[in-house]
Amino acid sequence: MALNKEKTILGDVVFEGIFKNKKHKKIGAILANSAITALSAELAGRINLGEGLLTTYGPEINEFLLPNPDIIDSEFIESIEKAFTKLSQRPVKPIFEEVKMKDRQKLDSLVLEAMGLDPEKYLQPIYDGLTELVRERIELAAMRKQKSKSKVIKDITKLTEQVRDELVNSGIKKFPDAFLSTKLKPQDCTNVSVPDVPLRLGHYFMGQQDVTGEGFNYTARSLEAAKYIIYAHKPGEYIVCLPNDDIIVTKAVVEYEHYLKELFKKLNAEILNRTFDHKQAESISKRIFEELGLPLVGG
Repeated sequence: MALNKEKTILGDVVFEGIFKNKKHKKIGAILANSAITALSAELAGRINLGEGLLTTYGPEINEFLLPNPDIIDSEFIESIEKAFTKLSQRPVKPIFEEVKMKDRQKLDSLVLEAMGLDPEKYLQPIYDGLTELVRERIELAAMRKQKSKSKVIKDITKLTEQVRDELVNSGIKKFPDAFLSTKLKPQDCTNVSVPDVPLRLGHYFMGQQDVTGEGFNYTARSLEAAKYIIYAHKPGEYIVCLPNDDIIVTKAVVEYEHYLKELFKKLNAEILNRTFDHKQAESISKRIFEELGLPLVGG
């Protein structure tokens, strides 16, 4: 709670309290900043807005416990005002640090004494109760957030599996057979020995393109021939039949890459219709392509 010394205009999310008795104006505001009132706020406030936020509106504020200024002797009022003046010279700290500050303890001790309560008996239990309530509020918000995140992760995994299965069931064209107009004869191909490891494009020089993998390198006669080898390579197979005709190689690679682009767009659009999240849709689409061993090609 803050003292509005500058008489700043307040918005509709801030409540302003005015004491009917003018003499209670200052001391009442100070008492509203005591640990007792903070404890009341934790007990009566709303914590259902998420992120551990505590909010108090009219009904909650009416439940706050505020020491009655009328029962406080003038000698205590002067001491309390001095203690608050000193306290107000510094920024308010998080509650777990605030209750350890000497100036904070001084103010709250004086308020308890003014109420006829022994600070040595009551101050620490009040602080313990206050900090525990704040800790529970923050931890509860973290638990809710974690639970929500866990649910989202599970839902994404379920969605990925569902869409992937739908894609597989609808049929995926296999390279190179689905992109060759005729079945190649053995004499129409060159057998390229490949290892059972992932292959990728390597160094390109003077029209020739390297195909590389762990401990493997093969120099193909062209970029298209290198791509053909990579696309045709299957796990557990050690021979790729590379067509000798460059026209056949280029046509198959171009058509396959066009097919992959369209398949990715269709997949991405389907997931976007379910998630309404562009980044998530693209991420899931890439994940499905990876799981199915389909290469990603540029736009």
